[in-house]
Amino acid sequence: MHLQIDNHADIMNKQVNEECDRKVEERGTIISMLSSQIGDSTQQSNENVASMCKENPNLLKEIAEGLFQTDVKLAGDCAEVFTKVAETQPHLVTLYAEELLSSIQHKHTRVRWESMHAVAFISPLIPGRIVSVIEHIQERMLVDQSTIVKDYSILCLGNVASCGEAEARMVLPILKQGLLQLGDKFISKLLTAMIGIAKVSPSLAAGVIKFGYEYETHSKSSVQKAAKRLVKAAQ
Repeated sequence: MHLQIDNHADIMNKQVNEECDRKVEERGTIISMLSSQIGDSTQQSNENVASMCKENPNLLKEIAEGLFQTDVKLAGDCAEVFTKVAETQPHLVTLYAEELLSSIQHKHTRVRWESMHAVAFISPLIPGRIVSVIEHIQERMLVDQSTIVKDYSILCLGNVASCGEAEARMVLPILKQGLLQLGDKFISKLLTAMIGIAKVSPSLAAGVIKFGYEYETHSKSSVQKAAKRLVKAAQ
């Protein structure tokens, strides 16, 4: 019975892949179907491409190559496709972690933020790789001119910190530095990132709970809520 089910699944997957290949053959390369390439001012075309990549992950190879095109709109579309795939199927994107980690340094803001967003989604699956380039993530968090890049850098660090005590110990000093340097609009995200630290390490929880108490009476309600969640997690 299980063999029949497995065979049926294999047949269905083959049919899906063949259908994706047919669509690509009809319209050209998968790259040619992205929003910027067909004059679509919305995200819909990129969402369609992301759906096709989920059905046939082999198509992501071409998307990865597109990250390094001189056409920055095309590179941004490719980064966005990775984000949309990673949001629900991050395991498909881990194969392209190196390309995405390179793209977080891209000169074009949209490419950086979409690449960082995708990296944040896959970071729980590759904590060791993120730790090995943690200084680059820290740099994006502290000095990038884009608020969105900073936001996703913090999310990435929080995700990695949630993977274990060793990772949490590496991330905590960076988050503390963020509290000192980044200003009020990032506090709630930094406190939220610390929640993972509190959960994986009782010894570190004692060190982060003070930040929860410190910001419980902050003027911004979003900071108050994050602070209270941190205190609860660390108790």
